[in-house]
Amino acid sequence: MTVSGVQTSQILNTTSLWGGTSEGPNLRYNVFNFTLYPALTSALTSIGPASIVLWVTVSGAPGSLNATIYDANAAGQLAVVTTSQVITLNSSPNVPFQVTLGFNINHTFSQSSTIKLSMTVFRVSQLYVWYDSANYSSALTIPVSNIPTVNLIDTFDANFTSQTSFSLNWTTPQRIVYLIIHVADPFGAYHVANATVTITGPGSTTVFSGVGSSLTTNPAAPSKLFALSWPYSMSLPNGTYVVSATGNDTAGDQASNMVSILLTSISGPAQPSNPPPTNPPPSLQPPNGSFPTIYWWIAAGIITALMGALLAFLFFTKKRRVPCSKCHARVDPKLEKCPYCGNLLGHPNTPAEQASPQITQQPTPSPASGVGTSKADSTAATPSLPPQEKTPKRVAAPDAALSGEEKPKQ
Repeated sequence: MTVSGVQTSQILNTTSLWGGTSEGPNLRYNVFNFTLYPALTSALTSIGPASIVLWVTVSGAPGSLNATIYDANAAGQLAVVTTSQVITLNSSPNVPFQVTLGFNINHTFSQSSTIKLSMTVFRVSQLYVWYDSANYSSALTIPVSNIPTVNLIDTFDANFTSQTSFSLNWTTPQRIVYLIIHVADPFGAYHVANATVTITGPGSTTVFSGVGSSLTTNPAAPSKLFALSWPYSMSLPNGTYVVSATGNDTAGDQASNMVSILLTSISGPAQPSNPPPTNPPPSLQPPNGSFPTIYWWIAAGIITALMGALLAFLFFTKKRRVPCSKCHARVDPKLEKCPYCGNLLGHPNTPAEQASPQITQQPTPSPASGVGTSKADSTAATPSLPPQEKTPKRVAAPDAALSGEEKPKQ
């Protein structure tokens, strides 16, 4: 198989899940490799004394057993440390004995790389390594200081919405805190054993403790997730509650972390089926309604100004209209004819209107002569008037003539 780009047939891991006693090839003619699987999910620092414990059978001693540890990946491998042990004892091929190679290490293995152990012998006729069983537990042991770690503690309400504040006034189904604990390990999720949670309230009183249920199935995942739930009572006091989580690995190492949540009483009616678990923050609270703010005054002033401008516009628009002399409808003074009755509109404010009294004051001897005289005087008196000013006078002349013709018929 391939681990981080490295071909291998023998696997190193941190479990004690033995597959059954196995015997390696004769190291006199072979380099025997073991490779860590899965690859490291994060950087791993190892500083201090370390050891390689092997169960072997030997013949043809004396000689030496050599071992080298590599930091390996697809880009290549780096020899971290090399150690050796003199072999002087011959044994029966069926009676393994233990050999320990001690050394010091000071190295940080990079993320996504693997640890490779290579072994061979010199001047020994036969040396076989026995492994993968409780009786022959050959192993590489190195010191590490950064495993495991509790990276994150998530808290959710009954709707699985991330929250840190919970109400004591919610209904019984709503009064529950779901917790997800993230425990990371450089060797992978398989190296994490379990996670425990303790919740303490005001006065350091323990109100809950439990062991999480694993949600992670991939052994090579960088972290292992554990789930717990805490149905809290409405009789608990208001205040801050501390959630403490501890992660444990298969080697007995552990790490802890903590977060705080708030239990509070929210006054008012019962919460809806999907309640907002928190009050609005102070910055989002509505303003005090006891006295209008300056923004209200500004808004009121703008609305008043707009209404005044609209009323003024309507007033002046209506005032500019003039009445029709026939149907008395108020129309635009710029029009020549009334749009309702078709009557030609007069313009009382023009100079023609000022000249009309002089025309009407002249004597009329007879109906026929009056008509002719009126036309002549009107034309002579107003030679400079525009055509639109003369038009009403021409209409009036036939009316006068008609009235003169009707008198003899009466």
